[in-house]
Amino acid sequence: MTAKIKMRSQLHLLTGFMAGFVLAFVLLLYVYDVSRVTPCWSSSSTMSTMATVGVEDVPSSPRILCMVLTCPENLDSLAKTVYDTWGKRCSQLIFASSEDYEPLGVVRVVEPGGGGYEDLWNKTREGFRHVWEHYGGDYDWFLKADDDTYMVMENLQHLLSAFDPDTPVYLGYKMSRYNVSYMSGGASYILSRQALHRFMTKAYESEVICPQPKKMGIEDFYMGICLQNVGVHFVDSAQALDGDTKPKFMPLDLENYLMDANSTIPEWLRLMSFSQVETGLRCCSNYSVAFHYASRERMFLYEFLIYHLKVFGANQISERSHSSRLSLSDLMSRFPLEDNSNIKDLLQMSEKPDNF
Repeated sequence: MTAKIKMRSQLHLLTGFMAGFVLAFVLLLYVYDVSRVTPCWSSSSTMSTMATVGVEDVPSSPRILCMVLTCPENLDSLAKTVYDTWGKRCSQLIFASSEDYEPLGVVRVVEPGGGGYEDLWNKTREGFRHVWEHYGGDYDWFLKADDDTYMVMENLQHLLSAFDPDTPVYLGYKMSRYNVSYMSGGASYILSRQALHRFMTKAYESEVICPQPKKMGIEDFYMGICLQNVGVHFVDSAQALDGDTKPKFMPLDLENYLMDANSTIPEWLRLMSFSQVETGLRCCSNYSVAFHYASRERMFLYEFLIYHLKVFGANQISERSHSSRLSLSDLMSRFPLEDNSNIKDLLQMSEKPDNF
């Protein structure tokens, strides 16, 4: 009897020990799993802070106003194509011209009859004045592009997400002329809200630090002078993404870069560019933003290749994927043999002239 009681006590002790071991092991697994999912936060207070950061402090997608320079003769071609393609991905799209045209959002910023290449500086200057007066406080970034430039807006948003629009930033394809830095106008450039504020409040009216309206003004070079004199930071887009030093704003048509030959790149571009100009498939960043000298047809080609063409991969599930190979009966049913029973008559007909 005493032996039985002793054995029963030992069993209770062993059972308790095993239950405690299992409970401790489960708790250990739970703690490990929590620390594995959130390795940088361990206390409830810091986890609450993390949740607050995720909801409130992470900036939303940059709000970008796109100002596209155009002229009346380009409304039905280039301007309309911008409107139908990349322009619809801007937060706000306006066209600056010498005549108003409401259906596309075109506003007159220079005198009628002007607005050609010789008025490029005046159009840019007055276009930014219009943007500042009507939209200055509504957007984070202000893009200036020509109507023959194609923009990949998602890549631009990605590029800008690293910068604060309330700091003075001027970003694009960096060049130099007469030892003055500026961003290529043809490749497009972008001003932060603070950069536009400084241009309008400090540079616009001052003929001492910023060239005033004039015919044949060198638009992009002049803009570089104005912004340099009001303390704006020049950001070469080639250096704006960590680990990616390829150009992202292209002053030339993409075809010029893809041809693996030095003859397709003009010497002036090599001399004036801060970034090394390369050709071939490694010419440009995989996150490229802008392509200049894009015809109407080229813009639609970019639009199709970027947003519509899909490359089928091994891990990709397609609604139109084949569950199995077609059997011969299925093949006959879906793609019956051609009826060439009257082949002799067909051959005779084909030998006669003007049959097509």
